[in-house]
Amino acid sequence: MSASPDIFFMAPPGELQDWFWRGRSRERAEELSYEVRLNPREGGLSSDEWAELLVGVEGLLTTWGTPRLDAAMLEKNSTLRIVGHVGGSVAPIVSPELFERGVRVCTANPLMARTVAEWSLMMTLVGLRRLLEYGQFGVSGGRVNWEKRRANIVPQDSVVGIWGYGDVARRLIEMLRPFEPREIIVHDEYLTAEGAVREGIRKVEFDELFSGADIIHCLTGLTAANKGRVGAEQLAAIGDGAILLNCGRAALIQEEALIAALGENRFTAIMDVYEVEPLAEDHPYRQMDNVVLTPHNAGYGRDEYYLGAMLDEFDRFFNGRPLETEVTQERALVMTDPAMMRKRG
Repeated sequence: MSASPDIFFMAPPGELQDWFWRGRSRERAEELSYEVRLNPREGGLSSDEWAELLVGVEGLLTTWGTPRLDAAMLEKNSTLRIVGHVGGSVAPIVSPELFERGVRVCTANPLMARTVAEWSLMMTLVGLRRLLEYGQFGVSGGRVNWEKRRANIVPQDSVVGIWGYGDVARRLIEMLRPFEPREIIVHDEYLTAEGAVREGIRKVEFDELFSGADIIHCLTGLTAANKGRVGAEQLAAIGDGAILLNCGRAALIQEEALIAALGENRFTAIMDVYEVEPLAEDHPYRQMDNVVLTPHNAGYGRDEYYLGAMLDEFDRFFNGRPLETEVTQERALVMTDPAMMRKRG
């Protein structure tokens, strides 16, 4: 193309805008000869004010906290052709009106998914090798326990269970293959048994995931149907010595039931997400020896690539090439809905 399309980044001035519009993103814009207009207005804009800012925009960059692109927001825009979400789930920003206009939607979710899958793989090995039982972490984190140094379990002897079959789960499965787990079982409403066989995995019912796996990953989207679906019954079915990992969304698991189950000290939980964040200093999780906690950072590391990746999608689109990270309306409906989450503390 000879001229840059009108591209607008909706993040307000400040930390979020600066975080994404830097380094590699700026460099990629220059390489593509794209001029990216930055939002000059602070937060709290009305739909009418947003509508004015979106006049003439052809490529729209959204991110966390961006308001939903509904009919009111799009009222004065007749040029929008593509939205690139500089983040993961597009559920909070898309609307039926957006898709009815034929606007294409893409997301940096695959980049984030790769990072989250790496965290999940790391914690899979931490759990299976029983690192908590014999490892020392700095001066105050446990002690080297020689008596338990043979407690390791190898992936070849393990059944890996995954709830969900989205970007993170598929990437994790790819990463697990060289470790040759005994079996990978997956529960997902949209995965067919035939499709599972083609991928070398096995589709199972929801409850079997918890009773039949040595290590269980919660990687599905947070929707109304999934919120709190893991309760006392599923937690009681987890085998002794198993590992439960949640870097998806805290609300997938009923917190009180999980605290009670962990109190029995039968299995280990490794968590990156919590009902209220930051996690309170006096939270019961902090008092348990069978828990590994990280500060909701499983997805951090490739943030600087997100905006540039969406510009690459814009370049494909405006030059008539297929998109690589497009999200359909049907898929958007099963992605995480932030309305299901508690507010941060």
